[in-house]
Amino acid sequence: MSVFKRTVKNEFWYVLFLMPGFCLFALALLVPLGMGIRYSFTDWDGVSQSLRYIGWGNYKNALTDDDLWMALINTFKYAIILTVVVNVLSLLFALLLDSYLKFRNVFRTVFFLPSVISIVLSGFIWSYNYSTGLPKLFSFFGFDNVTSPLGNPSYALFGVIVIAVWQGIGAPMIIYIAGLQGIPQEIVESARIDGAGTSKTLWHIVLPLLAPSFTINMVLTLTGALKVFDLVFVTTHGGPAFATEVMSTYIYSSSFASYKGGYGMALSMIFFVVLVIVTLIQLSVFRRREVEV
Repeated sequence: MSVFKRTVKNEFWYVLFLMPGFCLFALALLVPLGMGIRYSFTDWDGVSQSLRYIGWGNYKNALTDDDLWMALINTFKYAIILTVVVNVLSLLFALLLDSYLKFRNVFRTVFFLPSVISIVLSGFIWSYNYSTGLPKLFSFFGFDNVTSPLGNPSYALFGVIVIAVWQGIGAPMIIYIAGLQGIPQEIVESARIDGAGTSKTLWHIVLPLLAPSFTINMVLTLTGALKVFDLVFVTTHGGPAFATEVMSTYIYSSSFASYKGGYGMALSMIFFVVLVIVTLIQLSVFRRREVEV
């Protein structure tokens, strides 16, 4: 019994020290999530104190909302393109800057600096570049009809992706460099002694051993891209002609601009489920890949 009491006492202190963190977690996540689920079943306008329960009405309306599906398509298009481009470029830069390149520390700093700048500031910088800087540059070479891609529905989303790529390469590059430096050089040298060239060493040795870095970067980049809001909001506000409207901006406009707080909460719950499913699938695929390696 004394051993049992001592064990309970020890566990009690562990739980006691965990309580402040758990309370903050509950206040920051669990309570808002519960309130959001509650509001999603009402016709709340986002301002008034009165709530009227309407059941699954908001969710049924969401399934037939063409704007919602367009925003979801734009979100996944943005996220997939950004994830692929950022990881390919950051891996290439990491391979280059991990070699015996002169001034490689300077180049690492240069490529990492954009990630330090806030997304809002990056949006304003590139909005100016698109509208004024680049047209002036092209006019110097005789191209006078260059306009900002952010004003063209056909290119606006790709213009936003360029900004996100410019800012998003730094952190994944550092993670890939850390992964490369963690690869035992004995394995690489043994492969080269056995006659493996640079391409075979890269494909069969280096890339498989970078599987954990791939998992981290792919998950962080994709989930971050799916939740994009501030960059789109400060550059295009979801326009022109709904070309860059993503789920976060559509939820914002539905909740605050259209005064459909209950419907916005329902959209948030739907998007939350989508994010959870995508993250679980992605983790499952890459973790299985790590085990196979």
